[in-house]
Amino acid sequence: NEMTDVLNEFPELIDPNTGQSIMQRTVLIANTSNMPVAAREASIYTGITMAEYFRDMGYSVAIMADSTSRWAEALREMSGRLEEMPGDEGYPAYLGSRIAEYYERAGRSQVLGLPEREGTITAIGAVSPPGGDISEPVTQNTLRIVKV
Repeated sequence: NEMTDVLNEFPELIDPNTGQSIMQRTVLIANTSNMPVAAREASIYTGITMAEYFRDMGYSVAIMADSTSRWAEALREMSGRLEEMPGDEGYPAYLGSRIAEYYERAGRSQVLGLPEREGTITAIGAVSPPGGDISEPVTQNTLRIVKV
């Protein structure tokens, strides 16, 4: 599958600034469509939590979520199984707040106890609306929060 290709090719990539393997400063969290729904839903939170850990160490972190649409579909599936009140197109009513909570964890911060140490998180999320329909809930809720 595509994740196997990524894992095979990534160690071969070289950082042009250091000449070292890019894997020395990369963390990959795999979220494939055939994973259990709970794992697909949790992976985005695992990624942002790990980014916060490195930010608090004073690093500048970039996190890329591909795709937030698949994550939202996992939320929809879990919400349906829990018989929660559905919102637009069957997504959970809290979809907008969950998307906002994810992106709000990005930014610049000073480390408690060491005000001279500062770290940053840049969050990049790819939205893949079905059929390119940008009026669907994931795209619309994302556009309310992020700068395009």
